[in-house]
Amino acid sequence: MAEQKERAKAAPRKTTTKRKTTTSSRTVKKDKTDKAPKIRKEVRGLFTMLFALVALLGMFNITSGTVVDIIAGIFKYGFGLGGLIPCLYVGYIGWRILYADKGFSITRRGFLLTLVYVFAITFVTLVSAGNGEELMTTKVATQGGVVGGLIATLLRSLLGNVGAIIFTVVVVLGLILLIYQISLRTGLHKAKAKTDIGLEKARVITEETVQHAKERYADWKEEQAEKRRIYNQEKDTRFSKSAAAETISQAAQVSAEARAEAARIAEEERMKAQNQAEASHSAATPDESSSLGLTKAQAAQIDAAQAEAAEFYAGTTANETDTAAASHYTEPQTDEFDDEDELEVPPFLRGRGAGTTPITTITSGAVSTTVAADTAMPVADTAGLADDTAAEEISNVAEDTVVDADTGDVNSTEPAQEAVPVAASTMATSNMQSVPTIKGTEEDTAAVAVTVDGKPKPRRIELPYRFPPLTMLAKGQTNPVTSQEVTHNVTVLEETLKSFGVSAHVVNATQGPTVTRYELEPAPGTKVSKILNLSDDLKMALAAIDIRIEAPIPGKSAVGIEVPNKHTSAVHLRDVLETEKFRKASGGIPVGLGKDIAGEAVITDLAKMPHLLVAGSTGSGKSVCVNTLISSILFSRKPNEVQLILVDPKMVELSIYNGIPHLKVPVVTDMKKAAAVLRWAVREMEARYLTMATSGVRNISGYNEQHPESAMPLILIIIDELADLMLVAPDVEESINRLAAKARAAGIHMVLATQRPSVNVITGTIKANVPSRISFAVATQIDSRTILDMAGAEKLLGKGDMLFNPIGASKPIRIQGAFISDEEVEELVAFVKQQGRPDYDESITEEAEQSAEEESSAPAEERDELLERAVERVMSEGQASTSMLQRRFRIGYSRAARLVDTMEEMKIIGPANGSKPRDILMTPEEAKARYFS
Repeated sequence: MAEQKERAKAAPRKTTTKRKTTTSSRTVKKDKTDKAPKIRKEVRGLFTMLFALVALLGMFNITSGTVVDIIAGIFKYGFGLGGLIPCLYVGYIGWRILYADKGFSITRRGFLLTLVYVFAITFVTLVSAGNGEELMTTKVATQGGVVGGLIATLLRSLLGNVGAIIFTVVVVLGLILLIYQISLRTGLHKAKAKTDIGLEKARVITEETVQHAKERYADWKEEQAEKRRIYNQEKDTRFSKSAAAETISQAAQVSAEARAEAARIAEEERMKAQNQAEASHSAATPDESSSLGLTKAQAAQIDAAQAEAAEFYAGTTANETDTAAASHYTEPQTDEFDDEDELEVPPFLRGRGAGTTPITTITSGAVSTTVAADTAMPVADTAGLADDTAAEEISNVAEDTVVDADTGDVNSTEPAQEAVPVAASTMATSNMQSVPTIKGTEEDTAAVAVTVDGKPKPRRIELPYRFPPLTMLAKGQTNPVTSQEVTHNVTVLEETLKSFGVSAHVVNATQGPTVTRYELEPAPGTKVSKILNLSDDLKMALAAIDIRIEAPIPGKSAVGIEVPNKHTSAVHLRDVLETEKFRKASGGIPVGLGKDIAGEAVITDLAKMPHLLVAGSTGSGKSVCVNTLISSILFSRKPNEVQLILVDPKMVELSIYNGIPHLKVPVVTDMKKAAAVLRWAVREMEARYLTMATSGVRNISGYNEQHPESAMPLILIIIDELADLMLVAPDVEESINRLAAKARAAGIHMVLATQRPSVNVITGTIKANVPSRISFAVATQIDSRTILDMAGAEKLLGKGDMLFNPIGASKPIRIQGAFISDEEVEELVAFVKQQGRPDYDESITEEAEQSAEEESSAPAEERDELLERAVERVMSEGQASTSMLQRRFRIGYSRAARLVDTMEEMKIIGPANGSKPRDILMTPEEAKARYFS
């Protein structure tokens, strides 16, 4: 029993010891278990940050690799341009997990911000992507990604393009109001209150401005009334300070010295004559004295009169000098002076030499002076006042001319009975540039007006033409292609070709404004066609918008692959015109087109082309190219060297050039007038050929060299939209063909531009006679072949990217066209307009207006009464045929055929095309508005 008790006591003790050991081990395990999740969360946060960092490196192209490209592609292609925001947010979540043991949590504010972000990238896709392009793999990275593309596609299918954009904007604004708890009503009320305060301030300022303007206007009216009062020279303080007064004072000082010299000479002559008279008188017999009829007393009276006359003449000359000089510079007032008043003539000088000497009357403002050609003091005595040549010219003109400074009339004079001698210093002094002479007055008067066919016509004063300064144009900024981009593209090209079994090496890379050409040298035995067939694969490998392969490059044993630059640089017109090529261009019509792939400016001469065809789709840069051509001419050629005829069917593209002196006629916007203008150009061409044949020369340059005084200017005809012109006025095709074939030697050149390069617009005759062509980006390869006779234009990038195929070139040259903004064109035109007004040829405008009137007044009675119904039937059926009209209207074959022919003449339907149906050229609305309204 005792043993059992001891065993029983020992057992609990052992059990108790075991329980304590189990409890302590559980505590250690629990601590280890609590630390493990924390470490795992930290590792998770660290890897999350690493994921975001790798994505950022891949998005900014700092590093590359398969894993990096996949991770970066998740954000780049998933969210497009907004991929940076979720990438940074993932990194922020990793930092929260690592630092604060807090992961991703959904809150109301965060949910609303996420919705704002999603609709923002959706808006980017709606704005930048067209219909059906939301999920294109080549564009999602530059738009709103797959997320934005999906939502944009859904919204467009439900609401349309405009409705989707409006819905997106409204949703984003509503979410912003919910996030920041902004009341739109309160904001509107505050805006209204501020607007009322601003309007009140503006009203007060306006009233003060108007009141100030009224006061200034009243002061101006008082000033004008004061100016209209009778002029008083003595009260005019400005007169004493004028340059004319200084000139008059100088002339008076010189005249005083001349008077003293004249008085001395006269006194010597008088004394000499008196001595001779006394000697002859003492030796004379009484019979001789009686024969002369003079006594001693009479001879003494004559001597006294001569002395008195000499003194009076000296004083009168001084007075007339001051008065005549002042009359050139003081403003004449008819209320103060009388034009018919003459200076008083002493009795003893009247009739002296009046019978044989022509008399000149010089009227200047308020002073009318009569001058005798042989007065007591001859004009030759004024050699000390001005040079002999000027004095002689004045005396010669004064004998035969009457000058009226008020009217500018120049008439012959008649002998007068009263004369007062005037010194030549009155008109010609030692300061000739300040005092005008009679000869200069005569030339100015002759330039006032000329008479043509008995009708007075104001004579245009030809001002020297000043070329516009290039500083009014903006300079371009270059974005050079980085060497890393070139090295990357070289590596991709070589590896891609190698993967398809083509061995080639890049030997050179030429960097241009928009594209870089990589010159590939294929290995021996490699076919060029294999490289051409891999164009799509190379484009995908380079991730380029499009590439163009030139195989081979002219003059080189290499294949050129033109890859667009990631960062393009615009070519401004100033950068092209500042080159030596343009400044040294002589003769012809030099124009700047742009820069080629090597970055060199391309300058060409329109006169050597001799005609130019420009074609391209809408938005490709065709209109900017036309503006560049015209601007180049304004910067380099005068109006008498090149004259322009501009045809603008759009009525908005070229109308800005109206009023420049280079225009032959105003800008033609009516197509009927355009046809008449082209017919005039054909007649002008024939007339020039006849003139050159008469002179025995072969071209216009030879004629201008032989006859520089009657040199014929070059004429440039620019038609902005040839397709519309030929549609409305089909008869212009004949004129265009004749000008294109013959007008080169006559100095008439054309620039034909069109947006629709179809074969019925650019006909075979036009292509044969217009060898120089420019093609901008077009839609299809067929259009490229229509323009250039080869493919390639469909791969251009747009925005001025062109292919220029000049006359004589084997292959076209790729050029980035020069750019000139609308503001620069307006400033240029304003400057050129200041150089003079255009001298329009009235015969051209009159013929054009007459042609338009005849076209509009064409009799409508000749039309068939079924014509309107036939046109409606053709429009509804979508085809035009004689048999169809016979059946529908139950008419004979002849009448139905005439209806079809009439519709063809009216350009409602196209010509017959074999077995194919005729084309419908107009819509029902256009046909009704043009012919049946």
